[in-house]
This record gives sequence, structure tokens and C-alpha cells, in this order.
Amino acid sequence: MSARKRLIVGLLIYGWFTLSWAGSLSWTSLSTQEQAVLKEFEAEWPNYPTAKQEALKRWAGLPASQRAQIRSQYTQWNSLPPARRSSLQRKLEYYRSLPVQKREKIKKWRNWIKGLPLMEQQKLREQWSQLNNGERKQYIQELAKKYGAAPL
Repeated sequence: MSARKRLIVGLLIYGWFTLSWAGSLSWTSLSTQEQAVLKEFEAEWPNYPTAKQEALKRWAGLPASQRAQIRSQYTQWNSLPPARRSSLQRKLEYYRSLPVQKREKIKKWRNWIKGLPLMEQQKLREQWSQLNNGERKQYIQELAKKYGAAPL
């Protein structure tokens, strides 16, 4: 191999190692609080990609109450049957594919429903799939008279 090729290969290898180590977060660069939250990851920390280290650092920076809520939601998600999780993932993908205006309309609708009394929310959930479009419209109009205009 010529000297020029060796130099190029050497520079490529050096660059590759430099890039792979450059963004890595060292365990000691974490605050004491972050280290306490992430203690279970300490042994493997150097082996994690930088993106995972940064995500874990963000996780450690969240308030304890928010981490507890996320853990609870994750546990609920994992307890769902695979078919239900797939269905929800498809619905989320569809929602994300909608134009912004349509998503905003859905958010307003959801917030209006969340503002209804819990008994009305439950009743709506139970009856909605059994109603035809005309009955749905009439039902929403009745709710709007009681609780304020629906964002239609």
C-alpha cells in the first residue's frame, strides 16, 4: 500500500473514531441527581449511543412526578393486547397524516368532550357507536344546549 493510501486510511479511521466518541456523554459529566436517577444504567453507559445517553439525560431531568406518570402510562401501554396496540398505532399514524387544520378541529372537539361532566362523557362513549349520523348530531345539539356550544 502506498504512503498516500495509508495516510488516507489512517485519516478515515481517526475521523471515524473521533466522530463516534466526540458526542458521547461521560458518566461523570452528569449531575449527582442525574446519576442517582440513572444509576441502573451506569455499567452500560459508555456502550450506549449518544442519542440514547441524551434521551436518558432528558429523562433524568424530568420532575419525579412526571417520570412516575410516564412509567404508569408505559405500564398501561404494555398491558394492552398486541392487536389493540397495533390499532392505536394505526390511528395515531392516521391522525399525524391529517392536515393541521383537521388536527386542530379534532383537538377542540376532544377538549370540549373533556369539559363535559364525567357521566356525560361515559354516556357519550357508550352510545356513540350505536347512533347513526342524524342521532349523533341531535345528541351533540342537546349537549351543546346544556353545556355550551360544541366546536363543530
